[in-house]
Amino acid sequence: MIFVSTILKVSDNSGARLAKCIHIYKKKKFASIGDMILVSIKTYNPKKKIKKGEMYLSIVIRVKRFLNYNNGYIKFEDNAVVLINKKLLPIGTRLFGVSIKNIRLINRKIFLMLPYII
Repeated sequence: MIFVSTILKVSDNSGARLAKCIHIYKKKKFASIGDMILVSIKTYNPKKKIKKGEMYLSIVIRVKRFLNYNNGYIKFEDNAVVLINKKLLPIGTRLFGVSIKNIRLINRKIFLMLPYII
């Protein structure tokens, strides 16, 4: 579960490394896999375009909490997001780590390039 002020890994090659959740675009108090959130960049790669303090839309692709998935449970090691622009297209061109297949089905415009494991 991702709450406001949670520190997240950025799991693409956009240039950001860590981000902090600022706002959750749902009527719930927390976000889970596939939810859209607003993040602020905390650490970054100085050779890329993204800078510290900028705000971006992002989609949660991994959470530490156990999730029911295909009559079983699944758990990841970290909380991770992918940065997207205002047209809902990913900023980076590659995804690092794993993601689940259901994320690809949420919005095909966003996740056409994401690999899936399960």
